Amino acid sequence: MIVLIAAFSALLPAGLLFWYIYRQDKIQPEPAGWLWKAVWYGVLSALVAMLLATPISLIVQTLVLSDFQNAVATAFLDAAFPEEAAKLLMLWLVLRRNPHFDEHLDGVVYATCVGLGFAGFENLLYIFENLDNLVQIAVARGLFAVPGHFFFAVVMGYYISLARFSSASDSQRRSNMLKAYFVPVLLHGIYDSLLMSADALPFISGLLVIVFLLFCNRTRKDARTRIRSMIDMDRNKKQTEI
Repeated sequence: MIVLIAAFSALLPAGLLFWYIYRQDKIQPEPAGWLWKAVWYGVLSALVAMLLATPISLIVQTLVLSDFQNAVATAFLDAAFPEEAAKLLMLWLVLRRNPHFDEHLDGVVYATCVGLGFAGFENLLYIFENLDNLVQIAVARGLFAVPGHFFFAVVMGYYISLARFSSASDSQRRSNMLKAYFVPVLLHGIYDSLLMSADALPFISGLLVIVFLLFCNRTRKDARTRIRSMIDMDRNKKQTEI
């Protein structure tokens, strides 16, 4: 019974966010088969990220750093860079021959499916490794970690769509492709740095927690604005074609 409860609590946040983004795609919904493909590619991205992070983690451990420096280095080098690289790779594989990638919002939809596949699998690992603290871990990760991956994915998909559908110059399209990787890395790195620094700097941990909560709220609002922006672009495009 505890196994079923743990699995349900691990996958529920990802499932709710999946339903949310699916409901936003009203103009021309994506086929369910392609969405689930993106989710499974997201699961695979978690395994790829582990492979990428292993040698980086070994290098970080050899560095002589303060507790704060180690927290930031771990956040960016051991988590943000490899994880966002793995997710972007899987998103590219999903989109490169996808005939249904024909709207701005589609980039966000597929990116979040990849991100939620990653987050759901990662959440399963964390929760089953901490069954003694099931409720605490499930609530904390359900409120922050899983939505965090969702917000990072929204940003990634946003820039992927701009690169795909924008009429801007080639240099601007390349810029958007770079932003599709480096902006989520920056957000992800700041997110993890604030959490890890709270442990490394206990004398200001309360302040760091407040900054972390403000950062999460700002990221949530930014993701919502980007989703609405993509919806408006698709709606305007649809009206122009009529």
